[in-house]
Amino acid sequence: MKNTLIVAGLLLFGSLQASAQLLTAESFEKTNIDKYDGKSDKVQQYVPAAEALKSRFEIDKNNQVVSSQVIELSGMDKDKIYDNINGWFAKAFADKNSTIKTNDKEKGQLVANTVLRNIVKFPHQIVSVNMTVRIDVKDGKIRLSNTINNYIINSDTEWDAKKRYPFVDDQEALRKKVSSSGYVAACIFTEIVAEQLKDAATPKVTNDTDDDW
Repeated sequence: MKNTLIVAGLLLFGSLQASAQLLTAESFEKTNIDKYDGKSDKVQQYVPAAEALKSRFEIDKNNQVVSSQVIELSGMDKDKIYDNINGWFAKAFADKNSTIKTNDKEKGQLVANTVLRNIVKFPHQIVSVNMTVRIDVKDGKIRLSNTINNYIINSDTEWDAKKRYPFVDDQEALRKKVSSSGYVAACIFTEIVAEQLKDAATPKVTNDTDDDW
């Protein structure tokens, strides 16, 4: 009997490839956000979804829009965790819209910037979301932090996320919808990163009785 180590990169919208974005406009468009907006209509209701997801991110003491969570990995030391996730991290942020800023095993830290390029398209507005993903590793745990740096409208106009809906109300319906779409995309991206990170950190071992492996 053999033990086969399977390092599975769990991706909510398809198989992970070295040059693939974790969340694309196509995959986001296909995402059913009814579980967030509270309406079973399979329509992208960005504003109610953003309101429902408001607590996912907060404005921290550094005035940054950040989502943070700790993943417990009892019994695993820092170096083992780091080795497990490093390959996934390198592949996940290898596309042309991403830049790996830090990959430091001694510090137990990995940081990447990524842009969810043209994630939502409206008749006169195209939305991209500029994000930073930071992973800190210690014995028995990982802290995942995702920061919304800004929204980029039509490739040249930056919107400060903390000054937009759902953090600040906006009376202009289109602006409210545009900022909500970027926020919802950021939240779903964060879910994907968290799921893949958990899976990479704890690779599954299965029993394989097939001699012809």
